[in-house]
Amino acid sequence: MGHLVEDISGKALGKIKIGTTDDTGVHRLNRLYCMAFFIVLTLFASAKQFVGEPISCWCPAQFKKFHVAYANAYCWIKNTYLVPFEQVLPEEHKEREEMEIMYYQWVPVIFAFQAFLFFLPRMFWKHWNGYSGFDLKKVLKIAEDATYESPDERKEKVGYLAIFVDRWIDVRDSIVSKSKTKTKIKAACANGGFHHGNFMSVFYIFTDFLYFANSLGQIFLLEAILGNNFLRVGPDFIKLMFESKKWEDMSRFPLVTYCDFDIRQLSNLQRWTVQCSLPVNLFNEKLFVVIWFLLFGMTLLNGLHFIWSAIIFCLPWRQHEYVKKYLSLTGPMFYNSSGTARQKDLVDKFVERYLKRDGVFVIWMVSANTSQVLASELVDALWLNYCKKPAIQSYMNLNEDEIQC
Repeated sequence: MGHLVEDISGKALGKIKIGTTDDTGVHRLNRLYCMAFFIVLTLFASAKQFVGEPISCWCPAQFKKFHVAYANAYCWIKNTYLVPFEQVLPEEHKEREEMEIMYYQWVPVIFAFQAFLFFLPRMFWKHWNGYSGFDLKKVLKIAEDATYESPDERKEKVGYLAIFVDRWIDVRDSIVSKSKTKTKIKAACANGGFHHGNFMSVFYIFTDFLYFANSLGQIFLLEAILGNNFLRVGPDFIKLMFESKKWEDMSRFPLVTYCDFDIRQLSNLQRWTVQCSLPVNLFNEKLFVVIWFLLFGMTLLNGLHFIWSAIIFCLPWRQHEYVKKYLSLTGPMFYNSSGTARQKDLVDKFVERYLKRDGVFVIWMVSANTSQVLASELVDALWLNYCKKPAIQSYMNLNEDEIQC
């Protein structure tokens, strides 16, 4: 069994290849590494090779071997309940049911579901980004390849990228007939956002929020499923470490529980109460402590990334500063860093009317997945394409008194 688990987990991890992706490192940390972590936990929790028999009940002496096997199987399937040794077992069956522990059989399923939840925002992003009409992954692949080319070849590839982005912007800014926008509600919403130049950036920010909501929501989900004050697992563990106490003092994953079952003998029902040990909880306790710190850290990281993305794409002055940074570094043709009124107005038009949020988003993704050098070269190429347009050339040749601000 151990070799099978190692083989499956090795193949699963071997499938994870970073390569060129259309998201950022924080997203990959969620959908790749966190998902792989929970897949490994699922395999680990499912393997008796590591945890042995998950439950072992102390049965009466008159029980035969098959009786003991039946008791163990029944008590594993049906929930056991916890009563501290200093307390008397409740006489009412209903009171015992209220003390039942209902999670330990489902731990592998819980881990598998958590792995799926970490990948769910990726599915959302891939689905909706397809409506943008922009193959972001292919553009990033070309940009990544251009990074390692010679200066001349890199310049040529960046020029191709700029032409592609420029044509996409022309299509984005075109007017769509009303008949097309009434076909489907989803297509109408997609076309509306696409032609306003904020489609990809808005759905990217929402995907960012989904990653944050996922990691935060999983903390409260485990609190509801486990029912053992999971929210306090991390602080209580740290407190135990400082007080040099044992793991078992946390008392959240009990090792000794009780189980009731009925045996029909002819016309009579005889109820038996047996004491059971749960060796599986030795591992569950440690795994869920690690999971608490993982979820807490990912919630903090995803929250900061969501706020940063929202600042970049929702505040206009941040977009202007971001693009101006690249223009000022290289100083391309038609750009004057002296900051004249016409120059400032031209840069504003370049950012607000030409690139818009989605254009800035593409540049930001190129910078995040390749390098700032390549992103600056792409900005230069887009700026030159923009300035060579007939309407912009006419605007640049106007006299100062003809400019309408």
